[in-house]
Amino acid sequence: MLNDIGNLTEEKIDQVLNEYLKDFKEVSLSSKGWPSYWGAYCVSKAALTAYTRLLAKRHPKMLINSVCPGWVSTDLSNHFGPLSTKQGARSPVRLALLPNGGPLGLFFDQMQASS
Repeated sequence: MLNDIGNLTEEKIDQVLNEYLKDFKEVSLSSKGWPSYWGAYCVSKAALTAYTRLLAKRHPKMLINSVCPGWVSTDLSNHFGPLSTKQGARSPVRLALLPNGGPLGLFFDQMQASS
């Protein structure tokens, strides 16, 4: 549902998130086919990517993308991430400094675009 950019709306993104929350509360994530490993994280990132694509479609003159800096050594990773904060900042900074006419609505994983 979130991959259909032609018919994507904020309401559809909210619908998917609300369905996930409902299934979580009912302890039925597995039986409903939601991701079992880091499920909430995966669903939140899918929603973020969908919302990025939606915003980029609505505002084609703005460079709107999302980025994963990689596994950075921070409190969130209990400092197990192999990347320093300086290394993790490279991708977001590069994307922020792209010239006009750059890519739109993409997800970047350490500067590698994926769909």
